[in-house]
Amino acid sequence: MFTVSCTSDKIWNTIDLVAFLAANQHKSIVLDITPEAICLHNLGLYKILNCFEFEQVIINTWNPFEQHLTYKINFKGNNFWFAQVADIDAELHTWNLAKRFLCFYHRPTAARLGLAAYLHNKHKESTVLHFSAKDSVDFELDKLLQWDRSTASMTASMLPELPMLLGSDARYTKCNGYVYSDPLTDLYKDILVDVVVESHVAGNTFFPTEKTVRPMLLKKPFIMFGSCNYLEHMRQMGFRTFADFWDEDYDGYEGADRLCRIQQLIDNIASMPIDQLESMYWDMQYTLDHNYKLLMTKTYTNKITPL
Repeated sequence: MFTVSCTSDKIWNTIDLVAFLAANQHKSIVLDITPEAICLHNLGLYKILNCFEFEQVIINTWNPFEQHLTYKINFKGNNFWFAQVADIDAELHTWNLAKRFLCFYHRPTAARLGLAAYLHNKHKESTVLHFSAKDSVDFELDKLLQWDRSTASMTASMLPELPMLLGSDARYTKCNGYVYSDPLTDLYKDILVDVVVESHVAGNTFFPTEKTVRPMLLKKPFIMFGSCNYLEHMRQMGFRTFADFWDEDYDGYEGADRLCRIQQLIDNIASMPIDQLESMYWDMQYTLDHNYKLLMTKTYTNKITPL
């Protein structure tokens, strides 16, 4: 078995992968995808495989939407992030009106760089920002530059300030955000909206991680930079999103188009008077309670139809 290490559109160990494929032609091989649910069509893996001949190719993935006519796709099972629950301090289920937006980021993808820089540049006083990326980590600046030059310029001015660390722990969050005594997670009582950028954001994929689960367990609304129709697939599972409170049209897009629309939504929320936001927050309690109970009771469905 060979583990393919990748991001949405880049294979990190391409040289080793090609060497493995060349050495095992006309045999049965197994490829394991990490991280969990990268869209392999978008990644370009099938184009590489098509250059070789094998008796059989089995691909292990957590992506429920992955399909191929030639290669056997082995779906690993239902999303394990939803299986984890936590006893949450009720204080974290409140908003003290201190800030509006929250970013918890580590790997500097184009979307995370773009949204963090936009908030840092235009809405710094109303944002809690934790971005633990360091110089040694691969930055997707080239992709962001292709998406939007003005956002890339904001990012360039932010880079000397990285890493921006909140709390006593220099990592993203302990145990991927599931230690709720973590001082970073404790900041949820300060903010209204979690601006989430998921791990799998391109192509035909749907795999929510702890980044999506965390705001639902902490009863906070989220703006979601994910794959196209991510919110629609969440609703298919039984969760509620926030179209009753702001425009979620961005969910029909990915990449640069999604980034632009989310930035516009951030501006709209930032321009609202605090008393209006507080009233909206109380109006959305039914939605927040619904998502929390669905997670705690595990009464969501895993039957999802890709759009």
